Amino acid sequence: MSDKPLLRIINLKKRFGDKVVLDGISFDLNKGETKVIIGPSGTGKSTLLKSINRLVVPDEGEIWLGDTEIVRCKNINAIRQQIGYVFQDFGLFNHLTALENVMIGLTKVKKIPKKEALERARYELNRVGLSGIEDLYPAQLSGGQKQRVAIARALAMDPKLMLFDEPTSALDPELIGEVLAVMQELAESNMTMLVVSHEMGFARSVSDEIIFIEDGKIVEQAPPEKMFKDPENPRTREFLFKLSELYGEG
Repeated sequence: MSDKPLLRIINLKKRFGDKVVLDGISFDLNKGETKVIIGPSGTGKSTLLKSINRLVVPDEGEIWLGDTEIVRCKNINAIRQQIGYVFQDFGLFNHLTALENVMIGLTKVKKIPKKEALERARYELNRVGLSGIEDLYPAQLSGGQKQRVAIARALAMDPKLMLFDEPTSALDPELIGEVLAVMQELAESNMTMLVVSHEMGFARSVSDEIIFIEDGKIVEQAPPEKMFKDPENPRTREFLFKLSELYGEG
């Protein structure tokens, strides 16, 4: 890993009306690392990811992707091409096949020739275990397959960083594993990933660090072993206990 973080968040603040959503968030993410963000609903986790991709503009603070500061960057499309974003609701185009969904960014944004885009799209679908479904439309796919198409589409753009916003929350329980398996393979291949998730088994086995956010602040951040076995903040312990009760993972 290089000494310089791939992603650096410095004192990020955002409010919507009277509600403070991000209240001085700061952390680094190095190349090849996976960090998992946990915390109660409505505490700024999704807003943080959206700020990194400039879908939300922070009120204060800095976000650095390598040598580029994102908050004040004029050419935000160039930044977005370097960041893969996987939403909880898939975000696929219903009128396009799985193959076309993966190809569209390559042909429309990167202006890659159709033949080359076709080959890349097939490669990425195969990479997420979906060879053979190229000609199916989203309505013909399971939730897990849709999410894997969304991951393949993001990967096809060859991003430096992948953002996952609760990628399994819209899935039936039996389909969650197939998406987490793809994400685990990505982590093992040194893809740099920032993941918002309630999947504690995934967080424990795959992440380099877990960040617990509540009320727009980082309550605690630590490697998974420390976070699960010996959290320093009583609130962290309480939250993890509640999650283990809900999801059966401790």
